[in-house]
Amino acid sequence: MESAFSRLAPFVREYIYEKRWESLRGIQEKAIDAVLSGDDNLLIASGTASGKTEAAFFPVLSVLDPLRAVGALYIGPLKALINDQFERLSGLFERGAVPLWRWHGDVDDSRKKKFLSSPSGVLQITPESLEALLVRHPQKIPALFGALRFIIIDEIHAFMGSDRGSQLLCQIARIEERAGCLPRRIGLSATLGDYGQALRWLGLGSGRKGLLVREDEGKKRARLALDCHSQDDEVLYYETLYAQCRGKKCVIFANSRLEAEETVNVLKTMAAKKQEDDVFYVHHGSVSGHFRMDAERELREEEAPRTAAATATLELGIDIGRLDRIIQIGPPSSVSGFVQRLGRSGRLSGLPEMYFTSLERTPDDDAWSLPWALLRTIAVVKLYLEEQWIEPALLKPLPYSLLIHQTLSVLFSLGEQKASELARRLLSLSPFLGVSFDDYRAILASLEVQDYIERTAEGGVILGLEGEYTVNNYSFYSVFPEEAEYKVRHGGKELGTVNFLPEPGSRIALGGRYWQIESFDRRRAEIYVSEALSGGGPVWRGSGGDVHSRVAETMKQVLLEDRDYPFLSGSARLILAAARRRALKNRLASSGPLGPKDLLPSDDGGFYLIPWTGSRAFRALMTLLRHKDSRKELGLASFYRRGEFVLYLQSSLDAEDFWAALRRAAQTADDAFLPDGGKIPCADKYDYLLPPELLAKQYRANMLDSEELKAALGGSRGD
Repeated sequence: MESAFSRLAPFVREYIYEKRWESLRGIQEKAIDAVLSGDDNLLIASGTASGKTEAAFFPVLSVLDPLRAVGALYIGPLKALINDQFERLSGLFERGAVPLWRWHGDVDDSRKKKFLSSPSGVLQITPESLEALLVRHPQKIPALFGALRFIIIDEIHAFMGSDRGSQLLCQIARIEERAGCLPRRIGLSATLGDYGQALRWLGLGSGRKGLLVREDEGKKRARLALDCHSQDDEVLYYETLYAQCRGKKCVIFANSRLEAEETVNVLKTMAAKKQEDDVFYVHHGSVSGHFRMDAERELREEEAPRTAAATATLELGIDIGRLDRIIQIGPPSSVSGFVQRLGRSGRLSGLPEMYFTSLERTPDDDAWSLPWALLRTIAVVKLYLEEQWIEPALLKPLPYSLLIHQTLSVLFSLGEQKASELARRLLSLSPFLGVSFDDYRAILASLEVQDYIERTAEGGVILGLEGEYTVNNYSFYSVFPEEAEYKVRHGGKELGTVNFLPEPGSRIALGGRYWQIESFDRRRAEIYVSEALSGGGPVWRGSGGDVHSRVAETMKQVLLEDRDYPFLSGSARLILAAARRRALKNRLASSGPLGPKDLLPSDDGGFYLIPWTGSRAFRALMTLLRHKDSRKELGLASFYRRGEFVLYLQSSLDAEDFWAALRRAAQTADDAFLPDGGKIPCADKYDYLLPPELLAKQYRANMLDSEELKAALGGSRGD
């Protein structure tokens, strides 16, 4: 039987000899056979640094005609990852005389013009730059991609379930339609929980079957240490963090850019006081490319100890050398994020190493006070190590904001379209299959009123003045909302600004006072508030990302069980033990379905409720409580969130009657989950252009899980 190696092109075999590889890796042999023997889409799944990129490119390059237009399109989630892969693979491409091109914001225009004049070989690009290519050079798409045979999507898990991933699916479909090609798709990932779901996502709209090429990694092993400190011990917290970095090469992952900056500043100050070298760097999306490249270059220094504090920008497959340790500040945003970050270390020893640390609130007399970061981290680690569970990617049923974006993009690139043809072209794309023609007509009517589109005398649709202005701005190509400051207003007076959108019904601190969030105007970047009553209301500080219901349920299980975890430090064990005692004393967690017993009385006659649901069900509960009919039935005077997991309620009903009314409202008042569109924060980029009724409909479909809430309140899904 012919070996996988012998089936490769001669220049690929020469490259492997040059690298002095004794043999191909298992994942590479499987992928070579799958690419060269069939016509299916492929999902190549194996661990970090296992050779997935070569597993795709070795067979792809062996069958490409390098001079006949673009034969393969490589799509990466980050410019830095594309740059890294470009440098790493350039020797392979040069040996085979296969042109390799980069296209993103940091590439010179001269290189882009050269590519457009003689398209060939392989193009590496981000979704944002691919959008720009479609918008700015629509007439060149047939010549560029008419011979396209492969689309390689790196870090596929970073796209699945996001607007950016849906944007990519739209772009692929538009290329296929314009260029008359039907390329095979190859997805690469080290972080997947449901391979079947990933294969289905990869194949959406392609008409091809999917094949999984996977390397069994065996039992999951890692060296983990979970530490935490009381907020009263902040000095010890930073001393311990500094000691974890000293003499090692580390990446510190933070859950916000501000947290990454603050951490580096403290560590730099400590190094100066200790008269030790400053080896600390920062890496996130707001830092200039120059500083990010400095951090990456320093981390690649094999011998020297270096530490970079980062957000998700170093989570993906950029080459930063062999790290000794990963450090996570606060809880990982998800199990998927934990696995991806863990895989960045252990390339030398084969055993990844991760240290978790957090500052927990000092215990007080509030019944609801628990070490939430510690509980969430334990739950995330437990789910992966014991069950190998990773969150499934949830596609948005109604991605109206993305639909607006693609409408503007198509009109700019193709010009005037009949409304019926525009609807046919866009609603046939896989992300928009759940959108009705009536809803799209309402979206077009709203865009016309706001001058984003116009109707011609012949009945066609073209871009309006606002639409032209929007598409001609460089920020259009991204479907991410730009970071913005929001003015906070009360009674027509500006109180100040914040750089986040709080949840409706929550409170913020500004000017030394607390304010209740009433409504938003995303277009004007304004938040409208009322004076908040004194007392212990929530202070919204932004969200660490949605919590899946499995994570919330496992957090509850951690509180209920009497079990030690070997990865906990001494201080973490003490804090967990205290939390379990507090939970038992105050009935913060109980087995079985929720009931009146879980309404915990407060000193002022109200209740605390910890529903132990995921974020989507929690938002459904908040939406239900805001509905005027529900408030009346529940005798509800006020309510608000305390952090991510706790709800405070004041009602004229006692616990038994309130719970019966709440269950009844959740099971029967289906309209209560359709919120007031004027009080919904615009989470997606073009939400502010939607009519209120569609904003509410989208919010319900994409952000709420009323069925999970019904089940949590003691009913069953679908009751």
